[in-house]
Amino acid sequence: MVAYSAAEKLLTSKTVLVVDDEDQVREFIALSLSDMSSNVIEVNSVSSAKEVIENSDIDVVISDIAMPGNETGIDLLSWCRERDVPAPFILISGYVTPEAARFALSKGVQFVIHKPFKREQLQEAVMSSFVIRDSYGNLVERYVKEIERSNELFLATVDGFAAAVGARDGYTLEHSRQVSWLAVLLSKKLGLDEKFIRSAGIAGQLHDIGKIGVPERILLKREPLTRAEFSIMKTHAEKGAEILSPVPNLSDVTLAVRHHHERFDGKGYPDALSRSGIPLLARILAVCDAYSAMITERPYRSARPASAAREEIRNDRGKQFDPEIVDAFLSILEILAL
Repeated sequence: MVAYSAAEKLLTSKTVLVVDDEDQVREFIALSLSDMSSNVIEVNSVSSAKEVIENSDIDVVISDIAMPGNETGIDLLSWCRERDVPAPFILISGYVTPEAARFALSKGVQFVIHKPFKREQLQEAVMSSFVIRDSYGNLVERYVKEIERSNELFLATVDGFAAAVGARDGYTLEHSRQVSWLAVLLSKKLGLDEKFIRSAGIAGQLHDIGKIGVPERILLKREPLTRAEFSIMKTHAEKGAEILSPVPNLSDVTLAVRHHHERFDGKGYPDALSRSGIPLLARILAVCDAYSAMITERPYRSARPASAAREEIRNDRGKQFDPEIVDAFLSILEILAL
């Protein structure tokens, strides 16, 4: 169980927006959060929620997925992300389709809670959202501040490279954000310290930065790669490490970027490392990267159902992936209902 004392103290001064067309559900949520001294704003439609968000400082959004009218909780989530609303987002629903779950994950939803839910579930989700936001929301900004004296110019160049990759291949940019979020959650689940968690977020964002050196004809190809093309694609791990290696403060991130395609059984690349010889952060990225890739649609294949992706991760436990990390990752997906 995570110690939430700091989050609980923080929550007393925060504003929670509850969006649900059912009066009883809104009242239950408000009552559940009342002993935390939360300031709770209740609305019964997405349009009302947008108005509140535009005119108030909202710290957490709790929204039902199914809403009256043409807009849903998923639409509200998308609207918030398009406008860079920083508030953590918690979705509640009696049923969520795999497609909706994948979309919510890609937009950075913190939790999906199924109805009926208990008071304790809601409280834990709200408190956890603050812990996650503290670890992830300002991750890059906090990390850059720590090293800006010696590396500010170089990191600006790195950000430019990342943006350049995203400009060439929109999938890589969104995929990297998703891997970053999952890596932070997984590092938290494994009980790792704050410094490691910050590195996990950075490494997730930059793990594919080496694709800047992959020809567009390969990067954007709509058909499966040939063996020769795949050999070129595989060089992105080494190229990414080469880009980051001049920054001493990013040495752990650099190693993770180089080794995120190693396999637990030693059959990966570029150095055929195995087991504990693979840096822990790289072992974490390997699982997050594989899951995100499987559930995301690509020009040459359809997205796989989340259940199939989970099963493949489970089947590769002890082969491609570290067993302990797989167990922790699957437990996170179960909590998130993804």
